Amino acid sequence: MNKISDTISLCENCYRHIPAVKFEKDNAIWLGKTCPKHGYHEELLEIDSVFYANQQYEKRRPGSYWLDITNRCNLECPHCYQMPDNNSKDPSIDYLLAEVESWPDNGYPVSLVGAEPTVRKDLADLVLAIQALPGKPRNVIVVTNGVYLAKWDYVKRFEGIPRLKWTFGLNHPEYNGGQIRDKQMEGLANCFKLGLDVKTLTYTLADLEQLADVMHEVQKFKINARIQVGVEIGRVPEGDFKELYLSELVADAEQFCKDNNWSWNPDYVGGNRTHYAVRINGIEHKFIKWCDVRTIDLEEVQSESWASIVPGKPMSPLLHQVILRDQAVNRGQMLFDTVPEKYRHE
Repeated sequence: MNKISDTISLCENCYRHIPAVKFEKDNAIWLGKTCPKHGYHEELLEIDSVFYANQQYEKRRPGSYWLDITNRCNLECPHCYQMPDNNSKDPSIDYLLAEVESWPDNGYPVSLVGAEPTVRKDLADLVLAIQALPGKPRNVIVVTNGVYLAKWDYVKRFEGIPRLKWTFGLNHPEYNGGQIRDKQMEGLANCFKLGLDVKTLTYTLADLEQLADVMHEVQKFKINARIQVGVEIGRVPEGDFKELYLSELVADAEQFCKDNNWSWNPDYVGGNRTHYAVRINGIEHKFIKWCDVRTIDLEEVQSESWASIVPGKPMSPLLHQVILRDQAVNRGQMLFDTVPEKYRHE
């Protein structure tokens, strides 16, 4: 065993913050951690220790915010960290504005997320209200599945709003089915017609066989892409869950580029431990494998945003919040401690 570093992780049983050690064994990277209630566990972080050691990125604290504006959704995706509740009540615009006003006046962008933000009929009003707040201006990014943007009367409400960008979660055409994909494509076309700024396309793969189709589609649209595999947070497909690792996803993508004579230029600044950044034919791609409760390493920069989506807990990096929320909200289980001060938003 070759020790790499000490860190803090979470117990997969009680979700307490516990000491952990990251180490190399059998050409793989492991996390050994000890919970005072549930004892010692070892978790496999990455099957390829050489890939892990060779990852290069600029460590930095998150530089944006994640604002959860609804727990409702119009889809039932195979993977969903949120596990929507369509009987829930959306937070008011005033409540959300108070949340934004509680942040430092740093001009960091804010992503409006859910479940699905476009289920809110007042979404355009919320965007304008955030942009009208005093202080440094913030870009607003709506993270959407794009289905409701197929409705021309709805999408037209956003025409001409400045500093507004869109991230489309398209996934593979077979992921949600053909009818949903048709609506998403119509929504994307409507955005193009109105000149709305589509910043990123995101894709979740059911398996690596879907990778080629997705990479071809990104080249067609020439929009920055995030391509990820599923993790065990929230809803996952029924049956055996096949763990995929970041090294496998990146290796398949790089080989695909070689086979197609596409350029492959790693970005040693834009990624982090769970986001492998590379430019393919000049288009920014991030290949992503999120951590989960078993594999979170709080000493690593594993997300790009701050979030506050866990009732009664301080703001911390997004993936940490998503994992705690899965226990507290999705599972309805108690959290026995709070966020260590070192990992909280300042």
